[in-house]
Amino acid sequence: MKAVWRGTISFGLVSIPVKMYTATTTKEIKFNMLHSRDGGKIHYRKICEQCGNEVTKDEIVKGYEVSKNEYVILSDEDFSKIPLKTVKNIEINQFFDPVELNIIYYNNFYYLSPEKGGEKAYCILKEVMNSTNSMGIGKVALRNRERLIALKSFDNSPSSAVETPKSKISGGLLLAQLHYIDEIRSPAEIPGWDVSVDVSEEELELAKQLLYAMKKPLRQEEYRDEYKEGLIKLIEAKMAGKEVSVVKEVKAAKSLVDALKSSLAEVQGSPSRSQRE
Repeated sequence: MKAVWRGTISFGLVSIPVKMYTATTTKEIKFNMLHSRDGGKIHYRKICEQCGNEVTKDEIVKGYEVSKNEYVILSDEDFSKIPLKTVKNIEINQFFDPVELNIIYYNNFYYLSPEKGGEKAYCILKEVMNSTNSMGIGKVALRNRERLIALKSFDNSPSSAVETPKSKISGGLLLAQLHYIDEIRSPAEIPGWDVSVDVSEEELELAKQLLYAMKKPLRQEEYRDEYKEGLIKLIEAKMAGKEVSVVKEVKAAKSLVDALKSSLAEVQGSPSRSQRE
């Protein structure tokens, strides 16, 4: 796997050389856009609105509009001249308790691994953040922008629940790209966000019983993309010239109380996981 960034983590006077790798990947089924008449692929061309000609990638530059139709042109070399310490350095400004960071600020995730010579400092940082249940926050310049980031000790392996010797701490460092505060829309802009209605004690109690009946330890491996699986079956059926049956709509209950009661009865009457397995 190719590293997307190389640089250092710094906190205080400590500097750790690291490599950054993407932590997630897209598993979507991709489609080509085709002309319905002859099946030809649809291509999107870059056309200059001034001369009407199609332009190639090496003819395109970035321009910042300072007034109507007036631009400041910036080259890749110009971007590299921006005087930022974070171009090659993840600068950690402070450590904090993870519960202080609201989930809405998380954006993207990267794995960090140590460069040669940085293994000891890397492991020490990983262990002290893990043992103190702390995260670090700072900034790094990535893809022509200074990103706000959080850093934490992370271990997603099945053995992570097993206690390991202090000299052999498992896992590594996870970097989470964060949104800046001004990038988060206020929920007050959302219609119906702060809605308030009268709710009966019976409805609340039934909803609480249903929640507790459905509450269990999280096992993410049980969840998969069923839409993608259904899409694959649909494609295979089309290739075989077969018809695909339409899923019947679930009939809505007459009232919220009826829906809660029926749901609770269904959950309580379903076999336990151990019985299913």
